[in-house]
Amino acid sequence: MYFLDILGTLAFAITGAFKAKKAKLTIFGVVFLGVITALGGGTVRDLIINRTPLFYLIDSNYLFAAISGSIFTFLAPTFFKKRFSIFRFIDSIGLATFSIIGVSVTYNYIFTDTSPGIRSFLPCVLLGMVTAFAGGIIRDAVMGDVPFALKSGSNYALSSFLGASAFYLLMFYNINIAMAVSIIVALFMREVVSDYGIYKKILRK
Repeated sequence: MYFLDILGTLAFAITGAFKAKKAKLTIFGVVFLGVITALGGGTVRDLIINRTPLFYLIDSNYLFAAISGSIFTFLAPTFFKKRFSIFRFIDSIGLATFSIIGVSVTYNYIFTDTSPGIRSFLPCVLLGMVTAFAGGIIRDAVMGDVPFALKSGSNYALSSFLGASAFYLLMFYNINIAMAVSIIVALFMREVVSDYGIYKKILRK
């Protein structure tokens, strides 16, 4: 689970920094928006459930992953200029992993003494979604854009919801199966069902 958390942090830092880089911001702007994208969702989640100190103040690996991923993206040449790119797939990985982390953190912090059910299902799934794309919403708001996750035609929120729901429903049976199924569901929605995913943009050509 910790590895997934760091992986998601790195993935979102890269995609957040990539969008800032395309807007021709300075390295400071790129790093700032990369870090916001990577850590913003988890920050909002932790503030909602009153989980302090914030996770990246306890474990500096999160900040290191976010900053290093942002700097790497700023310095690296852009190989993909089409609408579909490696960065979009990385974003899908971040969405899938953070949906899992959000559910896990919320349940283990608030509902460990509660039997699984609708009382814990809804808050866990909703905060899984918050973890997955609140950072991107904050980034887009700072850049003056309509948040991509909320745009018509985007299945970003639905992908996160289904991935988080799958994880919650299966984590009481087997945590490894729950993670695998959740990631598969989220990636299937983003990369096969979506009009901009791998299947429709690459494999069907």
